[in-house]
Parts: sequence; structure tokens; C-alpha cells
Amino acid sequence: MPAEARGVTHSLFDTLKSNRMIALRSGAHILSDTETATFICENPDVLARTLPLIVQWGFAARDDEGALYSPHLLQREIRRQEREQRRAEREESLRQFEAAQAAGLIPADDTLKGYQAKINGGSGGRPRKGETKGQARLRRAQEAEEAMRQRHMPLMRSMPGHDQSKTENPIQNQNRFSVSTNSVSKPVSSVPLDVDTELDNFPIPKPTSDGTEETAKPEQAKTQLSPAVINDTVKQVLQIANFTEGKRHQFPAIRKWLQDGCPPEVLIAAVRDHRAVMDSRPQHMGAFQAAIRAAWEQYQVPQTIAAPEPEQPEWEKKARADLAEDRRKWSEMLKQLGNFGTVQKVWAEKQSRLGRPTELALEAYLTAYRPKEDAA
Repeated sequence: MPAEARGVTHSLFDTLKSNRMIALRSGAHILSDTETATFICENPDVLARTLPLIVQWGFAARDDEGALYSPHLLQREIRRQEREQRRAEREESLRQFEAAQAAGLIPADDTLKGYQAKINGGSGGRPRKGETKGQARLRRAQEAEEAMRQRHMPLMRSMPGHDQSKTENPIQNQNRFSVSTNSVSKPVSSVPLDVDTELDNFPIPKPTSDGTEETAKPEQAKTQLSPAVINDTVKQVLQIANFTEGKRHQFPAIRKWLQDGCPPEVLIAAVRDHRAVMDSRPQHMGAFQAAIRAAWEQYQVPQTIAAPEPEQPEWEKKARADLAEDRRKWSEMLKQLGNFGTVQKVWAEKQSRLGRPTELALEAYLTAYRPKEDAA
């Protein structure tokens, strides 16, 4: 670039930067070339001669309304706003993380960086080579949906005596049979059984030493509840929690809590209390596991009737009220004067006139306000 044009470019850039401007505007007014030359302390003829070259080299440009601006300063402003937005997002994430730690949802010794690393690892890590973030997010969602579908896949179990016409293809040969070296078996029909609900009704037999089969009993008997109670509890929990996922994903977890013995009213109260302190909508019942377990344990502990607290005398109530008021006044005085030593002197004189203790401690106020006959 010629020296003359480079000098005008520096004048334009330095003037905009020193005035914290990006475009040559004064409110809604757009500066003309003559006004621009006066503003940047250049000759109008020199500016008119060098401005096309400056625009061609990319050191200046005009917006849709014809105002002259600096692309370099515009990019700096955009990057500054992006940094502020990222900083605000980090602070918001930290605030939510600390709130979750205070609520007991996240271990106290965990850090925000480690917690986010676990979430990123659980979502599949980085995108694959040649894959955009949107494509990676869609692929992970499909994989998660497929895994959920496989976990809830119905189990086919053979049940003799069942009506074949409802489960088998009528076009197939009804007289088919299988032949082996030791036996001839007739076909039996199959019906789908839900893995989560029906396996307990058909326990797996175990062979014994005498050749017979012994049916293994379940380790823990589950509470038998009517479908109406389960459906009503699920309906109330879904209405209170407002999950991002649907009923199909939450029903097994709620049913498991009820079958394990958790009373419906305890479950609903725990979900309601924990949802009130949450900042965002939960994704599934896992967000309430700790709260429900704590509420259930508290419910199982025998409740003891606490002894009524003795009523405070009038002088003690007045001492506590005056202490709270004096603490508020102390704070206001410290804000106004700003000097701790001066505040102490002024405060001591004021309290001496009022006959109150200068030390803002509960024991000092109780001693000063306690009647003489009680002190004796």
C-alpha cells in the first residue's frame, strides 16, 4: 500500500479506537467524507484520493446505510461479546453445579470440570472424523433409543396349552413336528412376557441332588399393589416432576419404588419437595433417587415427640429484637462512615446514651436486659 494511503489508514483506525467507535456515526447521523476527513484530521482531497484503495485492501468498509467502519474493530467487538457470553455460561454452570452439590445430587468432593467430563463421556465423547456436532448428537440419541428399546424387549416364553391360533401364523403347517435321536416333540405356542413384570411369576427351576427340580424363591418379596394405585402414583409424579422424557421411561422406576415398599404418599412428597429446589426440568427419575431414599429412610425411623420449648420472657424477646435492630444500624453506619475506628467511637457514644451494651453479642444483651431479681 502506498505511504499516503497507509497514513490515512492509521489516522482512521487510531481515531476510531481512541473514541471507542466502530463506525463513523454520530447517533443516527452518518458522517460524510468531508466530515470524516475533519474528524480524523486529514485533508478531504487526500481522503477522497486514498479511500477507494483503503476499502479495496480491506482496512475499511461501508455498511448497508453507507457509513464507513473498520472491519478489524468490528471483529474485535464480536469476539469480546462471545467471550462475555462464554464467561456468563461458565458462571451459570458453576452456579447450577454448586446448587446441585448443596442439594446432595452431586458428591461434595466432585469438581465442575470432572462432572462435565463424566457427562461428555457418557454422551459418546468427541464427534467422529468428518462428523458435525449436530450429526454426532443425532447419532448418540439414536444409539440411546436403540439401547432403551433392547432393554424393554419382550421375552418369548413357551407355555403349553395356549391357543395356537392367536400366536402362530395360520399359513404354516399345523402338523409339523421335530425329530431327534431321543425324542419327538410337538410344537408349543409362545406368548410374549414383559421381562420386568413376569419373570418373578415364573422362577427358574434349579436341579437338586436327587434328580428333582427345586424352584428358587425370590430373595425379597415385593409389595403387591393394585394397578389403580400404581397408575395414580405415576400420574401424580409425572405431573409434579414435568420430565423431559415421557411416561414410558419413568414408569418402571416408579413401580420399582412402590414394589420395594415405599409408600405412595412418601414417594410423591419426596418428588414434590426436591422438584421445588431444582432449577431445570429433570430428564428421568434418576434425579430423585437420593431424595426418595432419604425420605423413605426418614419415614421408617420412629418419630419421637419433641418436648415443647419454654416460652421466652418479655425481657428476652426485647433483648433479641434490640440486638437485631442494633446490628442493622451498625452495618448502615459502617457503610456511611467507612472507617472502622470512627464507627466504634460513634457507636460507643450512641449506645451509652441509650443505655445499651456496646458489644453486639447475644450474651451481653441478655445480661443487660435481664431483671435484677432473675439475675440474683
